[in-house]
Amino acid sequence: MGSFTLICLIVLTLIAVAIFYTYVLLDFINPSALQIQLLGVIIILFGVIVLLAFEGSSGYGFTFGLIGLITGIFGSFRESQRAKEEKDN
Repeated sequence: MGSFTLICLIVLTLIAVAIFYTYVLLDFINPSALQIQLLGVIIILFGVIVLLAFEGSSGYGFTFGLIGLITGIFGSFRESQRAKEEKDN
């Protein structure tokens, strides 16, 4: 039962992150850099929870950590594009 729960958590998280990136790239939402970085931190913390809650899931926790790190870095670069657009206007 634990592995089914872990698979459900992974699938739901990946779907949520994919929807977030899709909405940002299609300009349906325009979050600030801080909001994107906070989402990255939340995903990293979720990876830590997966590491602690499920035995033998170090690969999954590490993967969530990388996804969170990439999301946070994406937020840092996203702000520079937004500032450039405001400067042009």
